[in-house]
Amino acid sequence: MYFTEQKIKRILHDLEKQIYPDSIQIRSYKMKKGHDPGNECPDLDVSQWDDFHAGSRWGGRDMHYWFRTKVSIPEKFHGKTVVYRLETGREGQWDALNPQFFIYVNGKLIQGLDVNHREIELSRSAVVGETYTIALNAYSGTNDGLVELRSQIAVLDKETEKLYYNIKVPLDAAALLDPEDIRKINILKYLDHAVNILDLRKPYSDNYYRSILSANEYLESEFYGKYCTDDKITAWCVGHSHIDVAWLWRLEQTREKAGRSFSTVLNLMDDYPEYIFMSSQPQLYQFVKEDYPELYEKIRERVKEGRWEPEGAMWLEADCNLSSGESLVRQILFGTRFFEREFGVKNKILWLPDVFGYTAALPQILKKSGIEFFVTSKISWNEYNKLPYDTFLWVGLDGTGILTHFLTACSPNKKWLHSHSTTYNANLSPDEIFGSWQRYQQKSLHNEVLVSYGFGDGGGGPTKEMLENARRLQKGIPGCPKVKLGKSLEYLERLKENTINNPRLPKWVGELYLEYHRGTYTSMARNKKYNRKSEFLLQDVEWLSSFNHVIGNEVKYPAETINKCWEIVLLNQFHDILPGSSIKEVYEDSFEQYQKVFIKGQSLLQASIKAIAEKMDLPRTSVVVMNPLGFARSGIVTVDIPENRGLSDADGNEVLLQRTDSGKTIFYADNIPSKGYKAYSLIEKTCVQDPGIKLQMAPKELENRFFVIKFDDEYNMISLLDKRSNREVIRKGCRANVLQAFEDKPFNFDAWDINIYYQDKMWEINDVTDAKITENGPVRISLQIKRKFMDSVICQTIILYNDIPRIDFKNTIDWKEKQILLKTAFPVDIHSDKASYDIQFGNVERPTHWNTSWDYARFEVCAHKWADLSEDDYGVSLLNDCKYGYDIRDGIMRLTLLKSAIEPNPDADREIHKFTYSLYPHIGGWRSGNTVQMAYSLNCPLYSHIEEAHSGSLPSEMSLAKINRENIILEVIKKAEDSDDIIIRLYECYNRRTKATLEFFREFSEVHECDLLENEIKTVPVSGKTFEFEIMPYEIKTFKLKI
Repeated sequence: MYFTEQKIKRILHDLEKQIYPDSIQIRSYKMKKGHDPGNECPDLDVSQWDDFHAGSRWGGRDMHYWFRTKVSIPEKFHGKTVVYRLETGREGQWDALNPQFFIYVNGKLIQGLDVNHREIELSRSAVVGETYTIALNAYSGTNDGLVELRSQIAVLDKETEKLYYNIKVPLDAAALLDPEDIRKINILKYLDHAVNILDLRKPYSDNYYRSILSANEYLESEFYGKYCTDDKITAWCVGHSHIDVAWLWRLEQTREKAGRSFSTVLNLMDDYPEYIFMSSQPQLYQFVKEDYPELYEKIRERVKEGRWEPEGAMWLEADCNLSSGESLVRQILFGTRFFEREFGVKNKILWLPDVFGYTAALPQILKKSGIEFFVTSKISWNEYNKLPYDTFLWVGLDGTGILTHFLTACSPNKKWLHSHSTTYNANLSPDEIFGSWQRYQQKSLHNEVLVSYGFGDGGGGPTKEMLENARRLQKGIPGCPKVKLGKSLEYLERLKENTINNPRLPKWVGELYLEYHRGTYTSMARNKKYNRKSEFLLQDVEWLSSFNHVIGNEVKYPAETINKCWEIVLLNQFHDILPGSSIKEVYEDSFEQYQKVFIKGQSLLQASIKAIAEKMDLPRTSVVVMNPLGFARSGIVTVDIPENRGLSDADGNEVLLQRTDSGKTIFYADNIPSKGYKAYSLIEKTCVQDPGIKLQMAPKELENRFFVIKFDDEYNMISLLDKRSNREVIRKGCRANVLQAFEDKPFNFDAWDINIYYQDKMWEINDVTDAKITENGPVRISLQIKRKFMDSVICQTIILYNDIPRIDFKNTIDWKEKQILLKTAFPVDIHSDKASYDIQFGNVERPTHWNTSWDYARFEVCAHKWADLSEDDYGVSLLNDCKYGYDIRDGIMRLTLLKSAIEPNPDADREIHKFTYSLYPHIGGWRSGNTVQMAYSLNCPLYSHIEEAHSGSLPSEMSLAKINRENIILEVIKKAEDSDDIIIRLYECYNRRTKATLEFFREFSEVHECDLLENEIKTVPVSGKTFEFEIMPYEIKTFKLKI
């Protein structure tokens, strides 16, 4: 009736303008292009620098500049609070891509400046004539274009500013309430009384200041002191600045973003002693330690004070779909060890608010790493279904549960993406604090929510405005949850206390699938290939280095080099690098980093193989075949031997050899011991060719002792007969290994997404330009097919083996297309309403139908080395050596090969790709059909080494370690982190409770079962070279062996 709310807003608008009663524009700087260190020194000679005047513009994409000037306090500013203020004209735009600065005053780093943080205090009581040297280390951002440099020194009126916030915060809270809500009516009554006290006739007069002081005293006494309550609903707020380690910027810029953001946090802490900040990702701390050591020491001090919370567990926020199980273990191992070593903090939280889905293996990995809580918010981005819980027990693959909490910060008035989406970069304002509680779905279990507030990605974290809001919201403004500034771990421990034994605590069983960003299983195929190859390479190096170590070679285990390589791999598993959603320059850097891993890894690997071979007792020059896998296996070995030499096994049996089209020799090595080797003697005999595989070209047909394959005129498979079961594999009337190209134009995030409508437009790739037999011998036969698609060339070699019941499709693709999704399709004659998929440390089942929205939301899913469709007594597995995107529906098995997005990398995937996928029909289900072992064999070829004859202490065939049960995969053998003991990690993969025996190659004195951080849990009885253990379905076990 009396427009009270509008009246208060109008007065507030005037107060805001009066916070800075006077200012002086800075009209000139000295400017130098570049990023040279040391230009902040106050006595630096800048006479040769360029002049930069007010109104001039600077910038460009990804550019650095230095600006320097001197300012003196004028007489009219004497005794007052004086600040330096800066704007570029990009205020109000996204902070991550726009100009950012380090600001130095008299040579001292103060903080970062960005579109959210535009002011620093020069003096609380300025002295006339005092001079300040201002140095700005400026970064233009990754948006192209020129910007301004508008700066000033200004007087800050603290009392007016205090009144502004004293009125604004409750006014914003009242705006969230219904007009007839008594709490809103009362809030406005107090605020109306306060503004009626004000005398604004002559700003900055004595009467003005007396009225400002009186209004503040009234509000603090009557409103905040008496009316505001100790509300039972609490928003537990922790400052945060989520920084993507690389995304739309390179790692080099991430190092600066971390320095700027952390310095800003520390500077604000000086003014707000109640401010508590949490930051995850030890990788960022490592950057700051290296680049800004003084800053790092201040962080150490704040950690000791309890005001800085280093939490989060992982080395960085890694992708949890694509990273291997062992990589996830190392992420936590490296991350937790860093925080404990540097700050004395034992992490209890896995903090992954922005990762694109979470594997069902994660709860067990966390619990066995001492992690008690999991926090995210990304699942709120789901495209179709809103997860019904925000606090719940997440139950993983093996039945392990971990208390999980989703951040619920959101605005009730401003929705982004989906109506149920939340943020981990909250604005600590009444709007989002209110929205956090309103969105929380477990109100009956807990009366507190967790809010991580602050600008991320270089936005500097929390702002002065947020902290001023917090001071008022801590009083308990009616209608809005009461804010408490605290640590995330404190919140989660309270949550656990209130919920963990409550029978109403909901459970979510299985993976936390993100119904979004499905393209990240495929985008930037090169990085996915390099990641998997690196993971296996480093595990192989660890095994061989351990082997070399325990057989008595006086070679130091190369722990430092191995761990440095792991750090590179872990870095590139960041959830925008590995998923393929970063800019082109990130992948240029990543390529160089992976090359370092491959060079160092191969050097260590070959040196260890050579050192081991030198200790073998070899009566003849031999080909030593090394098996990196934890089970005995057979496979193809490639070796470079003269054409007139042959091979024989230990019993003197001749081994069939075949020359490849590249001039190498291949042979089938039978039953190579687990994590061990077998030597084959070189003999004076020519290679023997055996027509064990026959080719028929009229009609088009390939055949070996397992299969008969028939092709149509385009060399699509029209028949695959399994001779072992006399069964046709391909569905009647269909064609298999059809290369399908789809229009791929997501409506939101190009590199991230595949939208369900991609299936509406498809082209088959059938333009065959050449087909020929390239190999035909006793080991394998190869049919090479070349196809043209638009400007791209696809060269595929189909390989049949004499002794392996697997069909390989080896691909070399020169891909030129944009926004085309490439898949291969196999319609198989298998009846099943569910498919099995390989994931980290196990496997999961997913439906092959679209009965519900939860089903069709998974139209593209992530798997690692294999996916399988099986009936009771027969099945088909689709294997791969570096792909992750699958879709299996109505009996059609498809593997996604390439995506080729244009944003943010316009040239994504437009290069030469080499990879292999395989079809593996098998008798029985995937367990009895040994799909797990076959997929490992495809991914981990046998190594070979030629060693001259000599005597030695090692036999010509041995296993370093082996397990007597096929359902247990011996994954890792490495040196312990803190001793010379040997770590062995294994897992159960058939969902089968098992008693097993592990045999080492020599006796050991002690065995301890450990957690994943290598902390001893219990002693295991030993018997000579063996020990027994029991393992639960899908359990991961780690043992420490004292040799």
